[in-house]
Amino acid sequence: MKKISKLLALMLAILVLLAGCGKGEQVDIESEETKQNDEIIIGWSSDLDNFGPLTSEDGYSHELLGLVYEPLVKFDGERAVPCLAEKFETSEDGKVYTFHLRKDVKFSDGDILNASAVKQNMDGILQNRDRFSWMGGIGKLDQVKVVDEYTVQFIYKEPYYAALLDMSAQFPVRMISPKAIPDDGNTAGILKGSIGTGPFVLSEAVKDQEYIFTSNEDYWGQKPKYKKVIIKVIPDPDARMMALESGDIDLIYGAKQLSYEGYAQYENNNKIGRALSENESETRSILLNTKNEILSDINVRKAILSGVNKENIIDTTLLGLEEKADTILNQNLPYCNVAVESYKYNKEKAIELLEKSGWVLPEGKEIREKKGKKLSLELMYVTGRGAEGDIAKIFAAQMKEIGIDIQLDGVELMVWGTRGFEGDFELSFNATYAAPYDPHTYIGGMKSYSLDNAAQQGLSEKSELDEKITKLFSTNDEKEIQAHYNEILKQLNDSAIYIPISYQKQIALYNKEKISSLEFPAIAGELDMMLIK
Repeated sequence: MKKISKLLALMLAILVLLAGCGKGEQVDIESEETKQNDEIIIGWSSDLDNFGPLTSEDGYSHELLGLVYEPLVKFDGERAVPCLAEKFETSEDGKVYTFHLRKDVKFSDGDILNASAVKQNMDGILQNRDRFSWMGGIGKLDQVKVVDEYTVQFIYKEPYYAALLDMSAQFPVRMISPKAIPDDGNTAGILKGSIGTGPFVLSEAVKDQEYIFTSNEDYWGQKPKYKKVIIKVIPDPDARMMALESGDIDLIYGAKQLSYEGYAQYENNNKIGRALSENESETRSILLNTKNEILSDINVRKAILSGVNKENIIDTTLLGLEEKADTILNQNLPYCNVAVESYKYNKEKAIELLEKSGWVLPEGKEIREKKGKKLSLELMYVTGRGAEGDIAKIFAAQMKEIGIDIQLDGVELMVWGTRGFEGDFELSFNATYAAPYDPHTYIGGMKSYSLDNAAQQGLSEKSELDEKITKLFSTNDEKEIQAHYNEILKQLNDSAIYIPISYQKQIALYNKEKISSLEFPAIAGELDMMLIK
C-alpha cells in the first residue's frame, strides 16, 4: 500500500508540473510533500531591526507586519471590515468612531487586548502626530477615550471620510503589547519586544541575517498555513536569486524584491514557479522637482513627458505584463475616474517644446544647450528595488533621443528617503502607495511629509493646491469629496511634474518542491495573508 501511495503522489506531482497555469503559473493541487511541510524560508532585501508598526519605515517591512501585529479593522479589497474590533459605528457628525473589541484576543505574551491597551497604543502614535501628519487618520485625531473595558472611541477634530481606511492600513495603527511599549510611551522608539496579537510570534532574531517567526498557538483567528516562517536577509538581488536556485530559500515575494528581468528567467521552469497578481497596486512614476532651475520651466517638463515612450518601457523591462499609466492614480480607484488630457508620446512635440524654451542642439552634438549650459539632469532611484534601475536606463536612452542628458543616481533606500523629503533631487522614482492608502493618503501627503510636497514647491499654484487638499479632508459629503478630487487631479495633471509609467503588479518566484501554488491576497502586498490557510 505504501508503494502505491508513493506512486500516486509521484503521478500527481508530474501532472502538476505539466499543467499550464497562465501568466501566474498557479497550481491548485498540493503535493503530499507540501502538505507535510511546516516551514517556509523567504529571501528579504532589508533587515527587520526593531520590528514594529511605527519603527518599520523602510518601505519593505510593512509587508511583514501582519505576521505579528493586527489592526482594529482590516481592508478586504473594497472597504474596512472588523478585525480586532468585532464591530464599530460612526457618529452622525462623522467625528466619533466607536470600536467594540473582541473579548477573546490576547497578545502573545498573555496580556489581554482591551480598551486600555488600544488607548496606550494610540497615545504612543499621537506622540508622533507631526511625523504622521500626512495620514489624516492620525493628523486629525484629537483623542482616544476608554468607554469601558472593551469599548474605545476615536474622537476627531473634524469629519474625515477616510479614517477607517487609515486604520486598516499596513502601518502604523496596529496593536503592540503594552509590555513591549517603551517606558516613555513612544511607540516609535526602541520597543522592548516585537509582541502583537497576530498569527505569528517573532521567536528568534539575528540582525542582518535572519528572523524566525513561529505560529502563535493561542491565536484567536484562522491558524497559519506554516508553523515557522524564516526571513533570510539577503540584500543583493542576484544573491537572492542564487539562494532560490540552490534551495536555500523557498520564496521571493513582491515587486520591490524582484525585477521582471529576474522573473522572466523562470518561464516554464520545472523547479522555480512564478506568480503574478491579478490586481494592480501602486503607480510606477517619475517625479520632476520644480525647484530645480531647469525643471521650473513647464515647457521642459512637458517635453520630458512627451518624450517618454511608455509602451517601450513596459514591453521591454516589464515584459508587457503591466498596464500603461496615463494618470498618476489609477482611474479604477475611488474618486479617481477624472477626465484629464494625458501626455502622449510625441518626439517631435518634445523637441519643439525644448526649442521653444531656448534649448537648442549645437551642430555635431547630442545634448542640447542654452547659453552654454548643457541640458543635463539627474535621476535618483533605489538600487536593487525591483525594476527601477532597468526602467531608469531605458528612460535615459529615450531622453537622449530628444537631446536631454540623464545621469543615473542609484542610492540606498534610506538615502533616497532623506534626500527626497529634503527636496535634494532633480528627478526621482516615486510610486503611489497602493490600496488602502490610495488615493487619500497619497494626496494628503502632498501637504507635508513626502517627495511630492518637495517637488511641488516651485509651482506658483502650490498654496492653492494645498488649500484644495485641506477642504477635501474636512468633509464627509460624497459630492463635495468627488468635486475636490476632480480639481486636485486635474491640477496635478496640468502641472506636468508626474510621469506615470504603469500600474504595478506584484510578482513572486517560488520553489515548486516546497510550494505547490501561490496566490496573491486581495491586497497583493500583504504577505501575511498569503501565509494563512
